[in-house]
Amino acid sequence: MKNYLKVIKVLEKVGYYSGLTYYKLLEDSSSTVFYIYNLFSFTVIILSSTLIILDLVDAIPLAIKPLAERLIDFATYVIIFEWIGRFILSSDFSEDFEKAFFKYRNFKRAFWEALKPKWQYVKSFYSVIDLLAVLYVFQPLRILRILALIRIFRLGFYRFILEGFIEVFKENLSQLTFLVILFSIFLTFMSFLIFTAEHGVNPNIKTFFDAFYFTFISLTTVGYGDITPQTHAGRIVIVSTVVGGVGLFSLFTAILSSGFIEYLERIRKGMVEFKTLKNHIVICGWNETGKYIIKEIKKNPKLFKKHIVVITQHEDENIPKECFVKFGDPTKEDTLLNVNIALADLVIILAEKKEALNEDTIDARSSLVALLVRSLSPRVFIIAEYLKEENAKAAKKRHLADKIIIAGEYLGKLIGKSVIQPQSIEVLEELFEDINLKIIPFGELSEIPMTIEEILKRLGYIKVIGVYKGRKLIISPPLDLILNREDRIVLLDGRKRV
Repeated sequence: MKNYLKVIKVLEKVGYYSGLTYYKLLEDSSSTVFYIYNLFSFTVIILSSTLIILDLVDAIPLAIKPLAERLIDFATYVIIFEWIGRFILSSDFSEDFEKAFFKYRNFKRAFWEALKPKWQYVKSFYSVIDLLAVLYVFQPLRILRILALIRIFRLGFYRFILEGFIEVFKENLSQLTFLVILFSIFLTFMSFLIFTAEHGVNPNIKTFFDAFYFTFISLTTVGYGDITPQTHAGRIVIVSTVVGGVGLFSLFTAILSSGFIEYLERIRKGMVEFKTLKNHIVICGWNETGKYIIKEIKKNPKLFKKHIVVITQHEDENIPKECFVKFGDPTKEDTLLNVNIALADLVIILAEKKEALNEDTIDARSSLVALLVRSLSPRVFIIAEYLKEENAKAAKKRHLADKIIIAGEYLGKLIGKSVIQPQSIEVLEELFEDINLKIIPFGELSEIPMTIEEILKRLGYIKVIGVYKGRKLIISPPLDLILNREDRIVLLDGRKRV
């Protein structure tokens, strides 16, 4: 059992810290690091794919071929690094192993059972693409270099980049179309003037295409120098062309840059991700309690991968960067639909204090939000905060939320308990800070009914502190209580959180 405990502890620490790092890089679209890394990875993959194509047709000069080889290999190591990360994130190995070990009491079988979700990832499309793309790095398989080209299919990972370009061009299509037409007219007109001024005088401008080429190069302010104007009229036309080109390209740059800045701002606020979110947490309203809720969620090994969306009307609130923010009124149906409330796992309704609103009005808003959320997502778990006890009791009678909390209630109880036994507050603080509670369907642990006593003998390091029989919670259940598949057990994990 001691060796088993050591294995579990090591697996949890490795899984948590490596998973957290990879999640920030590969999946956490609310993190700035995610966008920086993915832009880097996207550039590396595009560059390496281009070099592979050029290498296949012998188009890379010998002088830079060693450098090209290093860049291709570097991109391969990036792919390997990402494959390992997605393999780790594909499932919680330590939890799966823990459940399987309890169920089968066999280390080897538990290990293989915990690996099954990992194997599903290994067989997935993008995983196979990655594996085939890196096979050539092994010396005996260098002949498979052609397979490295299929890494181009990995571009599906960079959805936000590709969608960003499409979105920006779509939103600015009318302005860009107008500029393209204006650019074409200006280019054609100036080409005609250059041809008229230089034809028959300039030996390098024999056809209209020569004039068109020269004008285009001048218009883009590149100026290769292979053609130069020979007449005063030609020089005046070219000066006008360059001035016009600077103005037109400035307009192009201004439109595209403003479009991308606006798109990146929407990404930062989560507005691009809202339509694809699922199994996320939505916090309706904002107060000081919110930052502690987010802190607890993000440091929990089981929850840190969940996206959090905060809905608030206060744009000046200091909301943690780990969240998406939707500025709007949570009492409006459109606001909730915009954050994909129907696919959320949990909704937390906080008592958001506003000027000119008393406590009764704030609680009434919380009730309205709860009713609206329930109508849009009947199965979502709702936790609602109320300011006044009588309003909370009324909400409980009407079953507006799955759990209703009165602001300051638990703090008052905590201090009240410590009056009789001052040391008890230390015990409760320890429970809040370093102990994990797990509520697990018993069917995941055993296929046959068992008593609490039999479970304790198997668990050893975990204590059963409660049992859910349907909706009824039994605290400190008797040892002879029999658990069936549909019951849920509340476990107190004595190991400190990583």
